[in-house]
Amino acid sequence: MSDLPKPSRLLRPALLLAAACLAVPASAQQQQPAGSIVIGVAAPLSDSEAILGEQLTGGVETAVARLSGADGRVETVTADTTCSAEGGRQAAETFVATNVAIVVGFLCAEALEAALPVLRQAAIPTLAVGVRANRLTDRRERTGDLVWRIAPRSDAEAMKVAETLAARWRDQPFGLIEDGSITARGLTDSVRRLLEERGMVPQTIDNYRPAEEKQFALARRLERTGVTRYFIAGDRPDVATIARDAAELGLDLEIVGGESLLDEASIDVPLPDGIVAVAPRPRFPELGGSADAPPPDDTAPKGYFGPAFAATQIAVAAVRTARASGRTIPVVLQSEAFATELGTIRFDAKGDSDLDLTRVLVWRGDRFIDEAGG
Repeated sequence: MSDLPKPSRLLRPALLLAAACLAVPASAQQQQPAGSIVIGVAAPLSDSEAILGEQLTGGVETAVARLSGADGRVETVTADTTCSAEGGRQAAETFVATNVAIVVGFLCAEALEAALPVLRQAAIPTLAVGVRANRLTDRRERTGDLVWRIAPRSDAEAMKVAETLAARWRDQPFGLIEDGSITARGLTDSVRRLLEERGMVPQTIDNYRPAEEKQFALARRLERTGVTRYFIAGDRPDVATIARDAAELGLDLEIVGGESLLDEASIDVPLPDGIVAVAPRPRFPELGGSADAPPPDDTAPKGYFGPAFAATQIAVAAVRTARASGRTIPVVLQSEAFATELGTIRFDAKGDSDLDLTRVLVWRGDRFIDEAGG
């Protein structure tokens, strides 16, 4: 018996997605009145995730309001995914029943992965706004899922951190610190590997117990190394405590952190000025108010508002282009460049977008601002 796979098995992975893209089914977008577009909006709208879901739906609805007009009406059908597999499946069934043309949203992997088979069967493409798991698009060719991703991949943070540290500390001694969690340890290991590929080896690697009121034990270990530049994979309260206790020992640390520094928390220890975070843009003032009068920074749209706004612009443009050209929406998504308020966005062969919202942010006063001043 030959160990070689049958030819049909060799062809299937490559052809599954292509077949889904090129087929012209009686799909939702073809059943809508001429000029009308109905978009499904999948977001967690209950429990602790609701605040993030509201950022997402706010971005979608603001974009829809601007896109409805002479080119046709745009409407939405919103479903609560509850950040669960069952919620994702039910949301997908709602979208199929209401004949949406395309879906925008999803912040939780469990919900999206349960929804995709239902949406694939109905030939409804999805623009994922917040799910970062690499497997989502890595396996797309095999599954035939009609998914395109606006969010960065899960390995993007380590690459951006390594790029930043290489630019800042190439000829300087530095160290890596993590809080002992699986996520922080994985991030630090990836950053270390990427830096070593660039010829940069950390002078010291350490960890600490998170959520402690004092971090003098760590600060004393850092003092003994003589190194003052550190990447710390940890939460904002811990980083603030480390910086405070190090300062009491006379250590003036230069600290760079990751996205977890953006997490808002009630803390007794203020973050000192100068702490750097390599993280996505936290605010999108250009998307609120009017072009001539953007809102003040305190009330500017935040978080998932920006990616959801851009995803909605792409969704509407893709549907309109598909109808005008006679192509399917998946073919348009895979082949076109889309002008959005956040820049021109394209998708690669896997379905990952080239949207890059990562910035080097610095803490000043009571917030992070763009270090470059943009």
